[in-house]
Amino acid sequence: MDFRVAIIGCGAMGSQHAPAWAAREDAKVVSVCDLLEERRNALAEKMGATAYQRYQDAITHYGVNVISVCTPVCFHSEIAVFAAEHGCHVLCEKPLALTLEEADAAIDAAKANGVLLSTSFQYRGFPRCVKYKELFEHGAFGGPIFMRFADVREVRPKIAMHRKSMNGGPVIDMAGHYFDLARYITGEEPVSVYARGHVFGRGKPRLAEVGDFAIDAATIEVSMTGGHVLSAFIDWGMPEGCKGFTDEAVVGPAMWAKEVEGKLAVDYGDRVEHLDLPPAPPGPTVRVNGLVASIRDGAPLEVAGEDGRIALECSLAALESIETGKVVTL
Repeated sequence: MDFRVAIIGCGAMGSQHAPAWAAREDAKVVSVCDLLEERRNALAEKMGATAYQRYQDAITHYGVNVISVCTPVCFHSEIAVFAAEHGCHVLCEKPLALTLEEADAAIDAAKANGVLLSTSFQYRGFPRCVKYKELFEHGAFGGPIFMRFADVREVRPKIAMHRKSMNGGPVIDMAGHYFDLARYITGEEPVSVYARGHVFGRGKPRLAEVGDFAIDAATIEVSMTGGHVLSAFIDWGMPEGCKGFTDEAVVGPAMWAKEVEGKLAVDYGDRVEHLDLPPAPPGPTVRVNGLVASIRDGAPLEVAGEDGRIALECSLAALESIETGKVVTL
């Protein structure tokens, strides 16, 4: 089976998905869609594809059998449903949707039409994250672990990321990566969420046109089965030009690990090991290849629509906790 691909959304993510598909000998990007003419034409020319303004036309382009959804989140579900109803497999950028109802609609449509729906959580393919999982599975960390992540940035150039109605802010747009990683590393499930948050972006010149600000700065704690704890701090509301920072570490009673200068530093107390890490695969390559493998051999998806739903449920629980001040049980 050869794959004839439609890229829906030609912005930053669509421009990563297109070459990830094109890198495969068995795949060709044949159609692209974006509301912005200049953007869709540029990607179409680069890929040798046909450009469309309407996603319906790109998906029903002759022979399309798989699509990448790379639009603002508010459109993910309706595009995924339409694609499934037209017999196309779907690789959907995270988050899967803005609401659980929208997520369920996409999942149900894929099942009803016998196609696969994968959520593009590419962090699972990052070498350091693969190594965290390997170390955990070998018991190297010891008992229950803490996973700590931080992502602090200036207000985002994509205005949609700050709007409740479009991408839902970083608690939905970014934190889902961390929720999914916690499940990936430990094999356990989230049971409760507690969070605190604010809007830091309000009043920033770049966001002057935003009228429905999402929470853009939050600290989130997720308790998981097995006693594991995820702690995340996300802030996408700093002043323009702010350098920002990221940080992460996985900590257990036997040792801690984090990436330092391209290697994984593992500190056991009596010694520190620096483990080599292979180069990271570009963009969504791991998820593209994973979807293809599942289509070809029928193996379960590593990251299915249901995984996207669980991450979204955690994000929505964090927003509920911020609003109510209470721990939210999943």
